[in-house]
Formats: sequence, structure tokens, C-alpha cells
Amino acid sequence: MAWRGSLLVCSPLECESPGEMLTSMEKAKAEGADLVELRIDSVSFSHFSMAEMLIKKRTLPSIVSYRIESSRTACNGDRKNACMQVLRLAIDLDVEFVEMDYEVASDISMADYAYNRSNSKLIVSSYVNGGKPSAEKLGYLISCMQSTGADVIKLVIDVDYITDLAPIFKMLSLCQVPLIALAVGSRGLISQLLGPKFGGFLVYGSLKDREIPGMPTLVSLRQVYKVEHINVDTKVFGLISNPVGHSKGPILHNPAFRHTGYNGIYVPMLVDDIKEFFKTYTSTDFAGFRYTCIPNPGCSTHNSQVHITMVSY
Repeated sequence: MAWRGSLLVCSPLECESPGEMLTSMEKAKAEGADLVELRIDSVSFSHFSMAEMLIKKRTLPSIVSYRIESSRTACNGDRKNACMQVLRLAIDLDVEFVEMDYEVASDISMADYAYNRSNSKLIVSSYVNGGKPSAEKLGYLISCMQSTGADVIKLVIDVDYITDLAPIFKMLSLCQVPLIALAVGSRGLISQLLGPKFGGFLVYGSLKDREIPGMPTLVSLRQVYKVEHINVDTKVFGLISNPVGHSKGPILHNPAFRHTGYNGIYVPMLVDDIKEFFKTYTSTDFAGFRYTCIPNPGCSTHNSQVHITMVSY
């Protein structure tokens, strides 16, 4: 598989046993994943050799990752040692991608090992929280992460509002190395749907029977949104509401766009403050919206003061 110049669709797999992980991998393959992320820290192993067996039996190109904080191993020292073991094993087995936390990649012993890798591509990841991320903060972090020798940078970002995604989209379009940006939670959904438009290297989709809040399913990415056809010229339309999960608009309008040959995408947008939304997303790439205010505490009381020219779909 060629990694450069083509969008990748990945399914993150967290499973309790190697057998369950292999079964989930087959489901991901059937639902349209190009590759899977094998969260080795989620699996209970009776012996380390089982991790090697699992990696060798993979039926899709894979990202092998190990989160120290969420590992099933009891003590912190054991978790770090297990993490190092798994990641070194993945490099030795020439797994397509090996993902390391920024802190792990900065560890001298792991840095030397990763530097001498032969075929595996190195993804260096960081979890960003603590308020609205600025483009300056993200840019500085990306620069630091690049210094580890990363082939790909991955940011997992905790967002409170849909407007917090604007600097993330900016970084996707400006970053000089392949960048993965995953915004956590229901307001981060469009980080995956619009990631390809702004230059994202990879987007995530969940299995149909294991939905993850704020993450589209593999089936919707492939069948509803057809993300492989989204590019820099794609115009963005959508439903603005809170809540927005009820919308059938994407199922209706995205096939209509494709049928007419129009390069557009229709997405659900969970918006808390419509005034702030339109102050933030001023680009003509955001071409039209349907606005529905369902009476609830999340629907801003200031909406009536906003004068909007909208295309209603």
C-alpha cells in the first residue's frame, strides 16, 4: 500500500483478548478500513509471546500502539517496561506503523532503537488538553515532536466547542509532515469528516457494533461521506443544531451531491453558540447551512441576534 498522497481510513481496536482482536480486525477489513490501530495495552496476555503471535497474524496493515496510562499491567514500572517491549517487538517485526507517546519517543533508549528501524514508520503522538488550543501552541508542540524523528505526528485533542477545531484545521493545512488530528467528543466529529479537506494523513472510524462518541463509523465514512473523494476544493454544508445526532441530512444530501457531480460534503455540526461559530468559520469553503434550534439549554439565547445568509439543504 502506498502511504503518501492517499488518505488512510483506520479503525482503532481495543479488545480484551488476542482472539477478539483478530476477529475485530476482520470486521474492520469488511467495513472498509485500510488499516487498524492495535491497542496492545487493552489486551490481557498470559505470556509476552502472545503479543508477538497477534502482531504476526494481522490481516491488515497496522499501527501498533501501547498507552502506558491505560495498560492492564498493574504497576507503573511494569507498564513502562511492557510498553518498551511491545514497541521494540513491533519495530523488529517491521509493522507498518509504530505509535509512541511523545514522552516515550523522547526516552533515550527508545529514541536510539527507533532511529535504527528499517521499515516501520514512526508515529509520535501527544494528548492535548487544558483549554482551547491555539495555532501557536499546536505549532510549537508539532515542532518539538518532529525533533524525535517522527515520520507522522498525531495530536489527540480535547475540545469543548466546535470552534476549538479551527486551529486544528489550520495546522492540518500548514504542517510539513503528515499529521493526524483526532478531536475527542461529540463536538470533534467534523475533525474526522473534514480532515481530508485540510490535508489530514489519516482519519478514524469505529466498527459498526462498537461506536465511539464523536467518531464516525467506518461504514459512514465509506458509504455516506465517501471521504476518499474529499479534497481541498470540497465545499462544506451542514446542519447546525444542538443536539444534532438526529439528523438524516448526511444520508440524503451526500449521495445527491455525488449524483450531480458536485464537490461538496454535508455534515452534522453540534454548535453551542452560533454567533461564535460564524465569527470563527468565515471561509467561503463553508458554503451553506441549515440551522435548527431545538429548545434546550445548549441552544444559545443569543441566536436571534445573528443575521445569516444561509443555503438551506
